Amino acid sequence: MGESSKTSGEDGEKITEELLKLIGWSNPLKGVSVPCNSRLHDKKTHGNDFVFIYNNPLHENRTDIVYVSVKNTRQGYPKGDQGVKTTFKGHLSELDEIISCSKISNEIKQATQTFQGRKQKKHVGLLVWLHGDRETLNRDIKPALSRIQLDLASNCPLYLVDISRASFIKEAIGHFKASKQGTEYHFYYPKLGNVIANADERYGDLLPIELVASDLIPIRFMLGEKPSLCLYAKQSFSEDSMKKLCSLAFDFADGWVQDIFIGLENYHPADNKQTKDAVLMAYQDRKANIKVFCYKESILDLREY
Repeated sequence: MGESSKTSGEDGEKITEELLKLIGWSNPLKGVSVPCNSRLHDKKTHGNDFVFIYNNPLHENRTDIVYVSVKNTRQGYPKGDQGVKTTFKGHLSELDEIISCSKISNEIKQATQTFQGRKQKKHVGLLVWLHGDRETLNRDIKPALSRIQLDLASNCPLYLVDISRASFIKEAIGHFKASKQGTEYHFYYPKLGNVIANADERYGDLLPIELVASDLIPIRFMLGEKPSLCLYAKQSFSEDSMKKLCSLAFDFADGWVQDIFIGLENYHPADNKQTKDAVLMAYQDRKANIKVFCYKESILDLREY
């Protein structure tokens, strides 16, 4: 049992490291051990699977220190909602303890000083919760987690990437690379709420934590000599989702793009074209071409290209 658990943990770390590379989180610190500073934890040390430090492009004056905790099992998530909730709370509480001691440790202080980041430092937790059951890769566990309450000591924001979101990230970026072979691309950084981003930092090579944990991946690339936007969404096709994504795409594009591509989980030209065209009519006065596609591979996609 111990050997199986060890192998599962190693597999989870390998998968997570490859996932981090996909989103531009290259060369994270690995296996950083810090001393425990709380009697409540009943530990001598805490181990960080990964620590990634970067200047967050959505915030002009902020450097994020992200503590990545990886959990992986050979089986799927617990079958019932209560089992999912209990296990998740345990994983999150453990990550919270790690952050509480890590953020005041000499090890992290030294790493942050070496990085020479921005004035404001933000400590953030990321739980990557994976499993090896192919039958339930798309299971949505968010409803089971919606009303969880935890007394967290670190006072730091905690984010979750479950197996479904991890699959989405891999599918979306993999689809773009395959369909636009050799095309240079960058992740696009929209203006979010009251967040003010510098004009020359609106796109780059890494996804900030806010987008890693979202259901959207915006990609900026050149189509000929003109910039274009490709917006991948972890959503199914519907009239409502199309309206929201079109509005969002135009907000993101902010007038600089003429071609917008929207990728959905299950758009089928044969079945959904009429609904799509009806939605796009509302945007015909906008100076942009909108194309819709399914990023989950299907022979039907060939009708769109």
